[in-house]
Amino acid sequence: EEVHIRHCMLFEFHKGSNATVATKNICDVYPNALDVRKCQRWFSKFKSGNFDLSDSYRSG
Repeated sequence: EEVHIRHCMLFEFHKGSNATVATKNICDVYPNALDVRKCQRWFSKFKSGNFDLSDSYRSG
């Protein structure tokens, strides 16, 4: 489920991983669940202090 992957990204962010490492770690467990660009967008959001994991982030 998508929200589970978002929680994984948030975990990796708090662990100090960058988006590339986070994507690799997540895809090692959940193949093809994520691409680096998507992870970078979420990491950018987290860096700005926004930790909301809902779909509202998708602005088109």
